[in-house]
Amino acid sequence: MAATTGGALSGCTFFSTDPDSGGSGPAADDGALEAPSLQQQVEAGELPELSERLPKDPLVVEPVNELGTYGGTWRTYAMGPDDNNAYNAIGYEGLVRWIPEYTGATGTDEILPNLAEYEANEDGTLYTFTLRPGIRWSDGEPFDADDIMFWYESVFSHETLTPGVPTWLGSGGERAVVEKVDDHTVTFEFPTTSAFFLHSMAQLGQGVEIVNYPAHYMSQFHPDHNEDLDSLVAESGQADWVALFEDRAQWRYNPDLPRLTPWVISTPGNSGTKAVATRNPYYWKVDPEGRQLPYLDDVQYNLVEDPEVALLRALNGEVDLEHRHIATGENYPVLAEGAEEGDYWLMNYSYDSMNIALIQLNLTHPDETKREIYNNKDFRIGLSHAINRQEVIDLVYNGQGQPWQAGPLEESALYHEQLATQFLEYDVDLANQHLDDAGYTERDANDIRLGPDGNPIVITLDTRSDVFNWTDLAELLTDYWAAVGIDVEVNTASHELIIERRESNQHDAILESGLGGRAAVLVPRNYVPIESTAGFGVQWARWYQGLPDGEVPPENVRPMFDLWDQVKTTFDGEEQEQLFTQILDIAAEEFLQFGVATPAGEFAVVKNSMRNLPEDGMPSGTPYPNPAPYNPEQFFQAE
Repeated sequence: MAATTGGALSGCTFFSTDPDSGGSGPAADDGALEAPSLQQQVEAGELPELSERLPKDPLVVEPVNELGTYGGTWRTYAMGPDDNNAYNAIGYEGLVRWIPEYTGATGTDEILPNLAEYEANEDGTLYTFTLRPGIRWSDGEPFDADDIMFWYESVFSHETLTPGVPTWLGSGGERAVVEKVDDHTVTFEFPTTSAFFLHSMAQLGQGVEIVNYPAHYMSQFHPDHNEDLDSLVAESGQADWVALFEDRAQWRYNPDLPRLTPWVISTPGNSGTKAVATRNPYYWKVDPEGRQLPYLDDVQYNLVEDPEVALLRALNGEVDLEHRHIATGENYPVLAEGAEEGDYWLMNYSYDSMNIALIQLNLTHPDETKREIYNNKDFRIGLSHAINRQEVIDLVYNGQGQPWQAGPLEESALYHEQLATQFLEYDVDLANQHLDDAGYTERDANDIRLGPDGNPIVITLDTRSDVFNWTDLAELLTDYWAAVGIDVEVNTASHELIIERRESNQHDAILESGLGGRAAVLVPRNYVPIESTAGFGVQWARWYQGLPDGEVPPENVRPMFDLWDQVKTTFDGEEQEQLFTQILDIAAEEFLQFGVATPAGEFAVVKNSMRNLPEDGMPSGTPYPNPAPYNPEQFFQAE
């Protein structure tokens, strides 16, 4: 296999280094190459000339539809000051990034160079990043290899700040080694193949983390670089230098932290009723006419306490682009009806989920009786056949979706027909037959089946209160399973409490999200339980992670983990798919969990004045931080 390289920027759909490479329509704003507000600062001597602020070869962003004009505010909202995900769209600048038309494919074809061009050797153990020369932080200081090395030496390699080895930055149980080659080149070397390192770098969290520590600013808060740090800690009121360092690295709350993003927080959300991010005068991307981006002046987040308030703002035309907390099935008819009056349209989001809810019985339950019941495949098949999925779709999800198990979506290259479609038929007689075959034929006076210990089979079903209609779904499951002799008690609680029960392995059954509909290999936990988020195999996941209280998976499940280890150490995308298909074969044969239906498409409210959004919609969901890969810096407003 040839080495992977990401250096041919001019051939990318959205990115180029050639200012004459595309675009449509004439350049606006009288041919100005920068925003009027920045021109005024240059004339006042407050900013250097544009030529001194841009790299020699700035990255060119091809607009979705047309060249934009400068000015305007992107109005949106956040659910309080700690709603960190609200800021994802303006914080996505790493060394690499996803292509806008991401499909979740294996291999590296959907990863674009961004702050750096990249090259990987043939076995995926050595990655070389060449930083784009001349990029500056938002305060005008140069961005170079020393910033990456500060992160590596003073954050990643510092046991207090990074006590463990993040899985994406290690292989074979050892940390990656990062070395500076020259001022604009760094290498990441792994002891063994790290097949998904580039994919991790393209995600918002991991890839952005590496470039979140400008050395010239953050070094003052680190004891290895500042002998007088104690005085800074005392002045700050923080408990110690670690608290101060981590506080100063919080870009959402610290306006002084230099950034590489289109907009930089100027008013943090923890200081009032709104947060504001203002244009970065040193942003290093331009449109095809060589005009500095972003087009929009700023992004304004109104802080709201209730999703209903966010919904009202959208209906009133006070939201320019957003989907979070309002893009629910129950809101769709309301928002669709109010579109004309609110002067907006609804853009489709193709969410990367294969199910509205996975039903996960705890196959590693500490109670031996419950474990025996839940590990009986006929028991699980019986419960699946007892679910009237079409009725759930019609009553709870407005008729949207189709019956589906815990398998990749049909449009995925990893679609597995057996895994996705087996045991979907609603048939009470067939359900009873399987439950009888499981050995639970005796019933009590209330017609509830008796378990091997002679007691009624009662399942406590944990469900999150914050997920659209999961409580309604759980109540229907209660009725469906009562009809075949299984008692269900629904435990509705906060996300935090549900996670706590799952992490301590105290749950009987849990409803879980069905991520990995397209990007199954990148989000594998719903197919092979390598993380404790897989509620059907928490203790297996803990064993896989090397934790002392983990439990070795049974012989029928163990091969899944061996195959996953092969996937992780295989750099070829086609080989990864072949190996992962074998994991899906086992998942289909064992039927370890079951699903309900494919989710309805998500949507976003888009003000009619917002331009350069794709009319056909865009991908959505982990690991794609929509709408960030569509380059919000090229969004603009026009009446």
